[in-house]
Amino acid sequence: MTMINTPANTQVNQNQWVRIGMVTALASIITVLVVQAVAIAIWPDIVLFKPLDSYARTALFTLVPAVGATGLFAWLTRRRMNPVTDFLKISAVVLILSIIPDYLLPVEHKTFLASSVTAFLHVVAAIVTVSTLVAGYRRQTHA
Repeated sequence: MTMINTPANTQVNQNQWVRIGMVTALASIITVLVVQAVAIAIWPDIVLFKPLDSYARTALFTLVPAVGATGLFAWLTRRRMNPVTDFLKISAVVLILSIIPDYLLPVEHKTFLASSVTAFLHVVAAIVTVSTLVAGYRRQTHA
């Protein structure tokens, strides 16, 4: 018996990207909110730091980058030879840049601990967002 190798579907359509993006945003938001709640339970004083005092704000600040990352990745898949590699590189740079303000901006009640928790939330969001997007893309293109 001979097997015919057919090329994998390398394009993800717009509806698939919307679904991948929705799953990504939801997974990222839930994970970040859980981590934030645990951190606040352990260190209640960090809630005085403005970025950590609102779960709604945290959800929004997780949603917007997840949507942006979805759009960027979808764009890269249509224009780059190695979209996953390029997306990972861009994501790493964006993550590093997103952490800097947590330590530098003059915000009331900013402590090293509060800034570190906020930075950790960026890392958690990035891990969930990037891994979910890449897994969703690979699932669709290798189905």
